[in-house]
Amino acid sequence: MKTNYLKKYIISSYILVWILIIIVAGTASLIFHVPPVIMWIVRNLIAWSPTYLLLLGWKHFRPDETRIAFVKRCFSGKVKLSPLLLSFVLTFGISVLSLFLYSAMTGKSMLSYINLGTTALPLSIFLSLTSGPTGEELGWRGFMREEFNKKYGFLKSSVCQGLVWCFWHTLLWVVDSEFTDWRAIPYVISNIVVITSITILMNIFLERYNNLLYSVLLHFGFNILYVFLDVDIGFFEILTVLYLVITPIAVLVRNKTAKKFGEITIAEKGK
Repeated sequence: MKTNYLKKYIISSYILVWILIIIVAGTASLIFHVPPVIMWIVRNLIAWSPTYLLLLGWKHFRPDETRIAFVKRCFSGKVKLSPLLLSFVLTFGISVLSLFLYSAMTGKSMLSYINLGTTALPLSIFLSLTSGPTGEELGWRGFMREEFNKKYGFLKSSVCQGLVWCFWHTLLWVVDSEFTDWRAIPYVISNIVVITSITILMNIFLERYNNLLYSVLLHFGFNILYVFLDVDIGFFEILTVLYLVITPIAVLVRNKTAKKFGEITIAEKGK
């Protein structure tokens, strides 16, 4: 019987992150009452769990390849400045646009929803970058993307990846969210739509450029604003609508571009 390495990885990643959240984060918060910046570092260490799992348990998930060969392939694509910046600006810009629309609807300034907190700004940016953006991508957009792409076409593969990534956060919705009343329902729906949409956008970049730096910056562009945001559920509802509009447009552009690129490649081969 052929081993389902993808299934093993997904199940293991869920079990590992739940254990780390309950035991490590729970102990740090409830027993030791660590200060916020230390708790942030703890969360960052937990965010790296998909990478810990993949590299430490490598022989259980990809026994026919070395770790070094895999990592090199994940970063093998040429880095181009314009699309690299676009990968960050895309998700960051959608969040800023959502905040603009939300502030217009509530009649308050955008800055009134920004809370810089007590952590120094450079440290906040560094901790945001070294959380999910750098900690998760090797597992999700490296290993998992390759495995799903072996089974399905672009869109179905991307949606499957997005849903796995989305529900990996399930326990965090319970223990690390302020929306514990009726707002939990639109918040969860927003997470499902937005995270799946972001996965599709990431895969558009990765399909063309084949370098995880693009997904890292796209992930960072999404995360960084939320470090400072203090908003209600209306913001996430607007964010959901924007991703439901922008992502299909991006897929249509991808399809047309891919078709055109394929035609050019075929013509070049015929010369």
